[in-house]
Amino acid sequence: MTFCFNLTRRALLKTLSAAGAASAIPWADALAEKTSGVLTAVSPKELLDSNVKVINTYHDVHCHSSCMLKAYVRDGKLLAITSAGDIPLAGSDRADNSIIPIQRRGCARGYSERKRLYAPDRLKYPLLQTIERGNLSGFKRISWDEALDRACAEIEKTIARKKELGYIPAWGVGDTLLGYFGPYLGTFGSTSIGNQVDCLNNCYGLDIPGHPAIDVLNSKFIIIWSSNPLNTNYQWTMILTKAREMGIPIVVIDSTYTKSAAVLGTGAPGLKPWICPRPGTDGAMMAAMCNTIYRRRLHDEAYLRKYAFGFYPGDSVVSRSSIKNPVTGEDFAGRTFTVPKGESFVEYLDQLQREHGGEEGVLRWASEITGVPAKTIETLALTYAKTKPACLFSGTASGGAQRASNGMYFCWMEVALATMTGNATVRGGGIGYVSRVDGYNVKLGPAPKMTSAKAYPPIRFMLFNQSQVIQTGRDFRTPEQLRADVLSINKVDLGPDPRLQVEMIWRGGGTGDTFNQQSSINPKIDAWKKLRYVLTYERFMSSTARFSNLVLPACSPFEQSYFTFGKTGTDLNVVNKVVEPMYECRPDREINEMIAKRLGLDWGRHGETDLEVMKTQWKTSSIPEAYRKINPAAKLPTFEEMRKTANLQLLVEPKDSLIRITKYAPGEFPTETGRIDFYSPFMAERGRAFNGAACRYVPAEEGFEDIHSGKLSPGGRRYTMQFTTPHVLNRSHSQFDNIPMLQDQFAQTVIMNPGDAAKRGISDGDLVYVFNDYGCLKLPAEVTVRQIEGVVAIPQCAWYQPSKTEMYDAVYDGDYDGKPELHRVPVDTGGCANTLFKDQASGAPDPVMQLKSSTGGSGGMVVNGRACEVSKTLPAFS
Repeated sequence: MTFCFNLTRRALLKTLSAAGAASAIPWADALAEKTSGVLTAVSPKELLDSNVKVINTYHDVHCHSSCMLKAYVRDGKLLAITSAGDIPLAGSDRADNSIIPIQRRGCARGYSERKRLYAPDRLKYPLLQTIERGNLSGFKRISWDEALDRACAEIEKTIARKKELGYIPAWGVGDTLLGYFGPYLGTFGSTSIGNQVDCLNNCYGLDIPGHPAIDVLNSKFIIIWSSNPLNTNYQWTMILTKAREMGIPIVVIDSTYTKSAAVLGTGAPGLKPWICPRPGTDGAMMAAMCNTIYRRRLHDEAYLRKYAFGFYPGDSVVSRSSIKNPVTGEDFAGRTFTVPKGESFVEYLDQLQREHGGEEGVLRWASEITGVPAKTIETLALTYAKTKPACLFSGTASGGAQRASNGMYFCWMEVALATMTGNATVRGGGIGYVSRVDGYNVKLGPAPKMTSAKAYPPIRFMLFNQSQVIQTGRDFRTPEQLRADVLSINKVDLGPDPRLQVEMIWRGGGTGDTFNQQSSINPKIDAWKKLRYVLTYERFMSSTARFSNLVLPACSPFEQSYFTFGKTGTDLNVVNKVVEPMYECRPDREINEMIAKRLGLDWGRHGETDLEVMKTQWKTSSIPEAYRKINPAAKLPTFEEMRKTANLQLLVEPKDSLIRITKYAPGEFPTETGRIDFYSPFMAERGRAFNGAACRYVPAEEGFEDIHSGKLSPGGRRYTMQFTTPHVLNRSHSQFDNIPMLQDQFAQTVIMNPGDAAKRGISDGDLVYVFNDYGCLKLPAEVTVRQIEGVVAIPQCAWYQPSKTEMYDAVYDGDYDGKPELHRVPVDTGGCANTLFKDQASGAPDPVMQLKSSTGGSGGMVVNGRACEVSKTLPAFS
């Protein structure tokens, strides 16, 4: 059973025409007719033959598109995959024009799953490394009994170290059993949304995301800022397409001419559909916009006085906050907070005025940094301020702008623009991080407990300092901060010289390619040599598996059944078993059960099948009361109906969508001040923000300003270009990179502007080297005007493939003494952009905030806007 509303394109245009462009969007009439049911599927008899079984299943990968697939199975073998959106022609106009439920049509990734299931390079049995980690020729097949014996021996050896250290010196990645044996090691930080989370948790309050995507249909003007939903969130594309069809102006801002810019951008009076600032400079453009809005008196002073703290000099407030101090547990309510002199936003804007000679000078300054004409910045500011409501749509992860060294301050500038104009808390306004599509979830019942044993929380270190932690025992924090955090959270005293020892990595279930996706490759190779043991569950010989001692073959989602929510939380889905587990592969949870049995831990399902567990969950599942107020007739389907359709959405009209920020009265926001913070006293008190606790433009480290000024890199070299690492259609992070049918269609290239290519004698298709202090890649050049000059794009998360013949002289601080050293490293021929990264955290990383927040990790990853160079020849340095 699916609860939905349908809106045809004809009905939509008819309604808009009758209402007039200036009025509010009249959803009530057009959406009055609600229907229950599911999209009718094509009969399998019409497609194949009567012996073929058609199974609906959710495509459970980390791409955020939440697609539904149909698997065609005969005699236990997967024959074909189609999208769950393939519907009969009759009546299809209504379904095609339905905003929700959006047809969860699969993409190239989904259609390639059959090739992935039956891939010849799939891991089929346990593999033991017999030489050194990283050497593919050293792996040999062993039995499951031997593999489990070896794994458990290493785990027990590591657990025994708890007596000496007070914790288990093993880093548990994903779903492992380490927490049931004592405090162990984990991480904080998020590769995707860390900077956004830090900004929103500290400025809006804990667990308040931006507006839901469907709320753009209530907007009068949309700026898609550094987001490419056509590659990452298809359901958002459908909604944004509807917004475009309704005539809502859309401007796309990105350093690359993306598919979203091509398809969704409409432009506005005086504004082109695509605006292209240089990477890492978006915040300068926003600062100039804020200044123009303030100087032209287009800001909403009454709103700012009521909702904001830290905008005006001398702002002071007696807090009526609804939360307690996350560290001390004391109430914030009743405390007086005053913005320090020089830290208010108006004082920052006044400083820009003085330094650059007034409003026009500030616009010129932003233009020189961003490469965007001053007139365009001015027009964008005026259009955004005068068109109410207006939405800054930057998606989950805010694309490239959020994943830069100054990414938190970019997000903070979004907050500033929305708050200055009164858009922060109104329908049709808001910012990214984009919230759930409608905000309501089925309350899924709990699964039977796997164990009654107590679970200990991990001792967390910064994910993006992982190599430094392995080498030295410390991340970005001072020794005093590290000791205080661990003592406060874990009740473990690390002593006067606090360090964390990492002796083993247990990369368990439900995780990504840890080695490949997070932080810099070359320092990681050195650091992982120090580890005693690496245990990995995997489906393919990924980079993480390659650098492991023992690899256990895991099942795909097609070989097991379970409930899961969509990646943006908008629906409940069923992953249905399509085929039985192949070869000697085991589901992640079954591998844990086998290990638990050998370790003497009472853990497991004790004979319950996947379906029995799911039935138990469904018995206590329910519809939230808040949703019943919107749709009193809503009811859950039977378990068998749910399994058959595999998708359930609790849907709302745009006028009823849940916008969390709107439920807080001014002065009662879940921040320390109770208001939207332009200056964060708590962030300042914690001392974790690398560039201060106030909303500002912060130049990106090793970004355009450094390059333009001729500043040398930390290693003493000069680079003239920047690189970005966009998401791509053919990969979900590192997944799918080894599928030939996708490799043939989507080559891994470095994308560059014709002007940059001509200066270097590079033609389209030439093999070139992309390099900086930290490493060197070798991959084909793709020359196109879609890329702005001075910037190259390297699609993220290709698998690291070290050359056997070509070496490069990298120069970085591998021993973490503050001085870079020369390192002879292999050239990466796989095109893994992480080879060019520096191990660095950004934002305001704080494990206390990560524990308190349900929206994601604290501390962001720096992957965009850093300096590099491109050459047709392998660079040599004297």
